[in-house]
Amino acid sequence: REKYAGLLSAGTHGTTFGGTPIACTVALKILEIIERDHLAQNARDIGEFLMNELKFLQRRFPQIIHEVRGFGLMIGLEFQPNAPGFAQGQRSPALQVVDRLHAQHLLTVPAATSVIRLLPALNLSRAEAEEGLRAIESAVAALDG
Repeated sequence: REKYAGLLSAGTHGTTFGGTPIACTVALKILEIIERDHLAQNARDIGEFLMNELKFLQRRFPQIIHEVRGFGLMIGLEFQPNAPGFAQGQRSPALQVVDRLHAQHLLTVPAATSVIRLLPALNLSRAEAEEGLRAIESAVAALDG
């Protein structure tokens, strides 16, 4: 309406692809693929597998891993910030772990100073999950000394 037309100037509100026909078409196709390939179920199944294995690692290395939490394939690993393995590094515990995992070609990001986030693709296979777990185990074991 005319009386509100001047409230927002160019660039103060908008989206790159929001509401366009092509963006809506892409979104519908993505939802179709998620349903067709049972990706929601895969996220639950592989996520449960990862959580169980990571909790096993936590029990093996409680002096390094403080907590494992998540839902589906959204997983956070919280590390013991005062663990001796982190003492020599100049960076936060999360960044030290992220660096170690990147060196092993596992992509992850810090979510806090002591937390890393795992957020793999919905089509992650069991074999790929196991490969990632081996990289995480290797990084944690190296921090344990």
